[in-house]
Amino acid sequence: MNSWASSYITALAVAATASSATAQQLINKNINVDGVNRSYLVYIPVEFNAAENMPAMFFFHGGGGTAYQGINECDFRSLADSERFMAVYPQAINSTSGPNSWDCLGDYHGGIDEMGFMSAMINAMSADYNIDTQRVYAGGYSLGGSIVYDMAGYLPDQVAAIAPVAANMWEWTLSDVNWSTPIACVHLLGTNDFYAPYNGNAYSIATSAQNNHFVTLNGAQTTPISEYLGGNITRYTWLPGEECHGHQHYVRQGGGHDAPSDYPQGPEWIWDYVSQYSLEGVIECLGDCPGDLNKDGIRDVNDILALISSFGNGDGGDVDGDGDTDVSDILELLGLFGQDC
Repeated sequence: MNSWASSYITALAVAATASSATAQQLINKNINVDGVNRSYLVYIPVEFNAAENMPAMFFFHGGGGTAYQGINECDFRSLADSERFMAVYPQAINSTSGPNSWDCLGDYHGGIDEMGFMSAMINAMSADYNIDTQRVYAGGYSLGGSIVYDMAGYLPDQVAAIAPVAANMWEWTLSDVNWSTPIACVHLLGTNDFYAPYNGNAYSIATSAQNNHFVTLNGAQTTPISEYLGGNITRYTWLPGEECHGHQHYVRQGGGHDAPSDYPQGPEWIWDYVSQYSLEGVIECLGDCPGDLNKDGIRDVNDILALISSFGNGDGGDVDGDGDTDVSDILELLGLFGQDC
């Protein structure tokens, strides 16, 4: 049996197993990472069906906290229901940063493989729920925000966008990483944050330098769009350039160490921005790609599942451009199978 057929049968089996899960659930999951037991919470949206091939939004709680506190800091559950994505809340363990705290790389590195934990969760979510691995996002609050910068640097082939809140990038993350792969970032910070001083300190870079870093890395337009949103909050958006990656920053004048839930629409702002992206960049920026039915930048088994669900029902799985979904579309897609856009 060839590789695409094996993947196809596996995905069908996952879909058949999980399609009966129709009630919203919060499930505690455990995973072993290099001999260390780790845990995370998974929120399954209402009427879940693995054939949807949903994106996944990971959110990392603040230092000393818990995965359940992460939900309070940024509750994605109602959005996950309406916008159709999986929400994942990882749990930190004791580290050199403190109890229940993320072990950031560089000066804080104490041997805990947080990048391996993230990769293991992505793989497990793919196996258990058939998530769209081209659309995995990582946000976090405080120290949880600090760790997602490491993911931007070390896992840009697995994480499509990051959303750090009340955190700026550590100096060592900026200097130790060989930054070469664009990755989208939406950043929320108050000007009076004690943990992440807006103008930087001996350990973290200034917000202006961070914005410049991501704008340059992503090849974004250099002049941002400025929008005052009320409540002393201004949003700056650097639109994507030729690389199809942009950058966004929310500043709250006089704001302190505020979690996303402390903002009027914090979780919505985060999701609205990151959800535009796949690993290849802004989905709408990537152009037409026949056969890429779920718009993730590659023709794979998930596109076959999408085509099958549209078979005989109009043009939802139209690959050959004749206006309907039929056997010729299946043959066309099989010819494109495995090819990037």
